[in-house]
Amino acid sequence: MLRRIGSEQLQVGMFVARLGGPWINHPFWRAKFLVSHEDQIRQIQSAGVREVWIDILKGRNLPAAVVPEAPPVPPVPPVPPVRPVPVMEPAPQPQAWEPAAAQPGASLEAELGRARELLQSGKAVLGSMFADIRMGRALEVGRALPLVDAASRSLSRHGQALLALARLKARDDYNYLHAFAVCALMIAVGRTLALPDDEVRELGLAGLVHDIGKLTLPESVQHKAAARTPEEEESYRRHSSAGYRILNEARLVSNIPLDVCVHHHERVDGRGYPFGLVGRELSIHARIAAICDAYDALTSDRPGHQQWSPARAMEYMAVRVDTLFDRRVFKAFTRTVGIYPLGTVLRLRSNRLAVVCGQNEADPLRPLVMAFYSVSQSRPVPTELVDLRHSEETVVAFENAAEWGYTDEQLMAMYTTTKAS
Repeated sequence: MLRRIGSEQLQVGMFVARLGGPWINHPFWRAKFLVSHEDQIRQIQSAGVREVWIDILKGRNLPAAVVPEAPPVPPVPPVPPVRPVPVMEPAPQPQAWEPAAAQPGASLEAELGRARELLQSGKAVLGSMFADIRMGRALEVGRALPLVDAASRSLSRHGQALLALARLKARDDYNYLHAFAVCALMIAVGRTLALPDDEVRELGLAGLVHDIGKLTLPESVQHKAAARTPEEEESYRRHSSAGYRILNEARLVSNIPLDVCVHHHERVDGRGYPFGLVGRELSIHARIAAICDAYDALTSDRPGHQQWSPARAMEYMAVRVDTLFDRRVFKAFTRTVGIYPLGTVLRLRSNRLAVVCGQNEADPLRPLVMAFYSVSQSRPVPTELVDLRHSEETVVAFENAAEWGYTDEQLMAMYTTTKAS
């Protein structure tokens, strides 16, 4: 059982499970250890560490007189976190930049239009917010939450539109739209896992700010296309702890954003960073973030990485379940985006190319597709909507649209002309 205390309260005989503050810079940043002498305490305090998490089942506890009456849940929990008590806020109102509302069950084409406006407007809000943080100002949660709520409403109207559109981002827009894409993905996966609404909202906020520590990195390190030097890689990996410090100054309702910010690069087999946590040492929120962040990064064009197709990214991640990614969360993720996500190009048994334009929840291996190109004839063919559940057609392979001369935007224009929703 963990308890957070001030470093000035640390005593010989206590078992240190986690250290707060500037973790990368202090001499104990990867260790769990029993405090056996006063020199260890002095080293921790001289390194600027203000908070320590002790395991009272493995070592000494604070005397009862100095135990806080209501100890907070640690932001770096090695056990499943306690759900925060929701803070009731007024119902979110649409912002001036938010597209006009629509009823639940909107068509894909209609919601794509609203999602496009939302992403463009949200990019401006994020740009201003990130610029303030670069200037040393504290994060204003009140500016971020309306974006989370707008994304949530879009996903309620159509579960795929925003996810499909957020994946299509220019390299120059990567930082802003990656944040928005991970926000949307985490909201959607949280709903698939049936997490409480207030927790899902905090997941969305966590997705929006999970990489906020990168704002402290030099441009030469953050956007380097070539392989980083060992020194640059060490600097890059500190962005999670830098993000923690930024978020720790914000007025957050829960510690879910802190947890996600610190741990979204951890992996279930312990090969992640900054702590090399394993399996259930990671919260469900961090495990969701690890998958959503990786998927959007793989399917985006960014420095040092050429965009992968959604299906290739899913295949890559699927074979790394139980090593890099949590099995339960990945199953929820595939139910959310589909085994063949919207926009995936498939080769059918008839030797035609088809783009996925709808999901079949009962049989995810047989989505709704739009056939548009004959491989054997090497030319486009009249488009045909095919529901693979009720067709003799089967999927032979997935393809890279660019290799056939098509952009994702061209494919989207094709399948949004269908009546599929």
